[in-house]
Amino acid sequence: MTLSRSSRAALSAVCIFTLAGCVSVRPDERFGDVRSAAAERLGPATSRVHWRLGGPEDADADGFVSGLLAQPLTADAAVQVALLRSRELQAVYEDLGVAQADLVHAGLLRNPDFAGFFRIPDRGPSGVNWNVGLDLWLDVFLVPLRKRIAGNDLDAALLRVTDAVLDKATRVRVAWHRLAADQRVLEHQRALADFGAAARDIAEQQFPLGHVPEIELARERLAAAEAAIALDQAESAARISREELGRLLDLTDGLTPWSIAANDDPVPSGDPDVEGMVTTALDRRLDLALLAREVEQQRLGLEFDRKWFLAKGSVGVETERSSEGVQSTGPHFSVELPIFHQHQAVYARREALIRQAEERLASRRGAARAEVRTAAERMALARRSLARYERVILPERRKVGQLALAEHNAMITGYPELLAAKSAEARSAIDAARAQQDYWTARAELERAMGVRVPKRAEAIVAPPAGVPSQPPPMAMPDMPGMKHP
Repeated sequence: MTLSRSSRAALSAVCIFTLAGCVSVRPDERFGDVRSAAAERLGPATSRVHWRLGGPEDADADGFVSGLLAQPLTADAAVQVALLRSRELQAVYEDLGVAQADLVHAGLLRNPDFAGFFRIPDRGPSGVNWNVGLDLWLDVFLVPLRKRIAGNDLDAALLRVTDAVLDKATRVRVAWHRLAADQRVLEHQRALADFGAAARDIAEQQFPLGHVPEIELARERLAAAEAAIALDQAESAARISREELGRLLDLTDGLTPWSIAANDDPVPSGDPDVEGMVTTALDRRLDLALLAREVEQQRLGLEFDRKWFLAKGSVGVETERSSEGVQSTGPHFSVELPIFHQHQAVYARREALIRQAEERLASRRGAARAEVRTAAERMALARRSLARYERVILPERRKVGQLALAEHNAMITGYPELLAAKSAEARSAIDAARAQQDYWTARAELERAMGVRVPKRAEAIVAPPAGVPSQPPPMAMPDMPGMKHP
């Protein structure tokens, strides 16, 4: 059978349009951009992210996580575990799949509309009246604009996903340092409880002999009870902090053993330039980039609104056979007539959305400046406080404890004075642990406010003075013969 030229042309057109509609969607096509952004903003130690789509890479990620969990987790290792295990992030990654599918769909032509009718007369000799038509939509001319809008949406999704990765990293760091501090506080709080119980026992032994007044015995009993309460609170705080970090790491099933390492990271001796960090934040923060995308999206929306006549118009061809047997064929078109409204309200609404997005961006830029300066001030205060603990308070407390022990051994003072000195040393160690937590928490929040890690090259990294460990060990119970230990 030989097809006519018109039939071949029609068949070719059908094949072309059919092939144009056969597309595939790769949801992770732009996920490499997320990996690059994570490496740039989080650093090489915590930059590995993975989207679990059922490939062999899933097993590689699981093996890498197992290797990390086999050792006590540092803050960086905890962040890496969270980025690879978090179901929360896996859900966020699907936003990329949605946006990628929308982009592919935006590049497709709208399916043609086929319509027709037939009418049967109620008396002869007239025949059946029928009509068939095929319409193509004029929004084919909007495909480039639709793809720009969908591409902008995809870029916004990339920003949101990357921001979620940074937010997860910040929350993990804060939770890790909270747990590290709580565990350290718990050790010192146990020593305080031991000291309180020892002082109470001494008072109870000496009271019947008349060496201690009743009011002093009451004070020691109260102090021991309060120390026991503080110990209970410290144990509970450590358990809660561990549970919170485990939740962020998706390790709440209790089947995987894990622990954290000691916080031995040296604290910088100086602070970065604040205004330099503000400039960096205005240039690198993802929420600002996302709001800028929103402004662009609304402007593209206004351009789309102004082409309303293409969105609803159509052209086509139809064939009709009348009841008298006359057949006619010709073009068909349909457009909206702007009689009752000319889309002024639509334009006004879109222009209001543009102004709103611009004002939100300007407001957020101002807030970003304040957030960076506030976080930098908190970090600087915490650094100064921690430096005073490490350089002055802790060494002096140890010195007082050593002198108290020497006086006790020389029988100049008794057990109560020695216990008081050791208790004060333990309380200072607790305060130092909290100061260290405050510094690293403030640093993590500053990095979140900047959108990148705080550059260490702008700070001098120094270790504590000789003989002053960054994390003092828990106080040991003085050896006192005849004393009851709790």
